[in-house]
Amino acid sequence: MFKMYLTATQPDILNAVSILSRFMHCPSEMHLKAAKRVIRYVKSTWNFGIKCKWTEEFKLTGLSDCDWGGSIDDMKSTSGYCFSFGSGVFSWSSNEQEIVAQSTAEAEFVVATAFDNQVLWLEKILIDLNIEQKESTNVFVDNQAAIAISHNPFHGKPSILSLSCSS
Repeated sequence: MFKMYLTATQPDILNAVSILSRFMHCPSEMHLKAAKRVIRYVKSTWNFGIKCKWTEEFKLTGLSDCDWGGSIDDMKSTSGYCFSFGSGVFSWSSNEQEIVAQSTAEAEFVVATAFDNQVLWLEKILIDLNIEQKESTNVFVDNQAAIAISHNPFHGKPSILSLSCSS
């Protein structure tokens, strides 16, 4: 429950809390020190937060990123993405990828594909809520190789990355 509250109110610690929670079944002294460091950070930044203000234009925007082989235990990458609608971030995700990526381009492509699936789902929800966007959703991916792969229909990877990606 505490993890849910922390990550919902302070998304900047989402990755650290997610990694620490992987070791709840067998924590070590190192994990306890890392958890105390997160708690000290939360204590020193309690007045920080996501500020939302009213805006007339509703535009869904998203940003994705990942590391490459960041997990020391299994060499899997950690993916993350967030979405803003109007003025504030309302949805985000940070999780370990299911595969071991062979390059940064592959790790970025994996997160971008999951990210675009989420974009399509969010756009359908907006339609169901009778909120119509005048423009397409901006999708930001910071890896040129992943963008090139997504624009190549012959790359051999299943994807729906037909949305306009930019860095």
